Amino acid sequence: MELIKVTKKGSIYFKLDDGRLGVSYNSGYIRVSTKDSNSKLYQINKKIILRYGKLNDQYHYKRKLITSSSDRVKALLEFNNNNCK
Repeated sequence: MELIKVTKKGSIYFKLDDGRLGVSYNSGYIRVSTKDSNSKLYQINKKIILRYGKLNDQYHYKRKLITSSSDRVKALLEFNNNNCK
């Protein structure tokens, strides 16, 4: 995992071992690009299920935000070690 840039707003961009892009945002979110395109990002924050409905198997969730910058980088490094080799 290689540091690419840090923006004025404090977002930290990394190039993962398989060439994908990983981004840590000050808002608490962590996003990783798809293998096909670096322009499409998806969240890797853990989901917290708020309620589950019986109708059509619907559920509502939110993402667990990681407030510490070092914890976000650690989570991104863990993702890199588990999924990008």
